[in-house]
Amino acid sequence: MKRFNILIIDDASMIRDLIKKFVRDYFPNAKIFDANNGQAGKSVLLHQEINMVLCDWEMPEMNGLELLEWLRAEDRFKSLPFVMVTSRGDKEYVMEAINAGVSDYLVKPFNRQQFSEKVERALKRHGIVGKMAHPERAASSSIEVLTGNKVDTTTPTAKKEKKPLPKGVALVRTANGEVKCAVKQLTKDFCLGIFKFVDYLPTVLDQVSVDIEFQQDDEKQVMRINGFVYSITSTENKPDCPLIQIKLSLMDEDPQKHQMIDDYVSQFS
Repeated sequence: MKRFNILIIDDASMIRDLIKKFVRDYFPNAKIFDANNGQAGKSVLLHQEINMVLCDWEMPEMNGLELLEWLRAEDRFKSLPFVMVTSRGDKEYVMEAINAGVSDYLVKPFNRQQFSEKVERALKRHGIVGKMAHPERAASSSIEVLTGNKVDTTTPTAKKEKKPLPKGVALVRTANGEVKCAVKQLTKDFCLGIFKFVDYLPTVLDQVSVDIEFQQDDEKQVMRINGFVYSITSTENKPDCPLIQIKLSLMDEDPQKHQMIDDYVSQFS
């Protein structure tokens, strides 16, 4: 494959750095451009020859969906591979992105394998076969399942509808599992919580997405904040301690999310 120019767009610098590491694993000769919002990404697209876009959804000035809609309306970008990289994993958001012309959809948090699979599928959908191709592996992509395209494997069983989270509870998702924890402290920089250990234990430096639901003016608000596990400790000095304390370093730099955090915290003041 010829040298690729890849554009990474995310308002969180640490997420951009993480994606850059994954890109370099699979495209060591790629030239990487980055931007912190859709408007800045649009400027790069207008002035550079870009071969693939990896873009967040929730960003200030111009979000990922708005950028995707603009891009697909331009003839020269209609076939440009575009992967939405976001913590918005609900089916309604996936379908909205599909209708706008997304090539594939990668839900945060993710690991290297999930990243490579999604990028590979996006390239194949646009007739590009790169070094990440694994012809011996047959797997259904999220796009294929939701759009009803014929695939060689059985369609996965639909997930059960999630119950609303209780007040003061956060769902902490990693690439390998999830835990529900009681929120002890929350700022724009970190979240401190307690959860009961059952069958899954996150590890230090795991990439996470933190989901918190709350009511504001009789409307349901959902925060999805990206970060990583800063520390994890038992609450008692014994090997069978059931309660675990977890501290999460939060990486989002979106002012809108910071305002939502303030709104959430104010309910407990």
